[in-house]
Amino acid sequence: MIFLKNKLHFLHFTPQINFMHLWYRNASLLALLISSLFFTAHEVKSAEVYSEKQSQEQSQEQPQEQICPTLKLRAIRSFETDRYHMYICRGERAGSLGYYVRIPKQMGSKITVPVSQKNGENYIAANKDEITYVINPYQSVVVKKGRVILKEKVNIANKGDGSVLISGCSEGENTFVEAETKSFAVYICGGDAPTSYVTITKSGNKKVILTLVGYNSADEMNKGEYVALNENILFFLTQNSLKISQDGQTIVEEKILRWN
Repeated sequence: MIFLKNKLHFLHFTPQINFMHLWYRNASLLALLISSLFFTAHEVKSAEVYSEKQSQEQSQEQPQEQICPTLKLRAIRSFETDRYHMYICRGERAGSLGYYVRIPKQMGSKITVPVSQKNGENYIAANKDEITYVINPYQSVVVKKGRVILKEKVNIANKGDGSVLISGCSEGENTFVEAETKSFAVYICGGDAPTSYVTITKSGNKKVILTLVGYNSADEMNKGEYVALNENILFFLTQNSLKISQDGQTIVEEKILRWN
């Protein structure tokens, strides 16, 4: 009986022992599977990180489009219009006026032409096809055989070090008027109301800031008039013209080419 009881007792616990054995084996397999999946995911993530890092390094190693004709020549001026990026690059030797480079923002070919004339911040480059490119901090003009075929306002004009080549109203001021004549760029600036007259000479990029002594802002009834005084020199700006007079005598009168 004791033998039977022990046998029965043994038989009674046999399914539990088998179950524990199976559970232990399945748990081990599950742990192995989880471990395998973990290391596989880790390896995949590491591979992705390595691939991304390698791609970034390769991207950084790829040179950007060369702007100037050679690596030794750097851009001393950069301009941007709605359609183009333009640059003035140094020349190879002393006395050289350098190169005019135009790169389209969309479709088109890069153009590089030697600069033939320079007057202040005005650069002129002409190619053998009788196409002349004129660029200054205010506008870009293309002339073909004496006829203007493209004229664009320059939105950004910078020096080679990235600093602004021209600036009208000071930071924080409102620009009430931005006008342009053949020789000048003129800005009417202020806070809630116009208070200052700013003029920049195109030839020498010389900037003068004067206090307005009178104005009549543009509205439906009038075209706007602004008056500034520098000792005995009077500046009178309208949408039609800029007049500069000294002691009552007109010394400069130029037509307004652009008024914003």
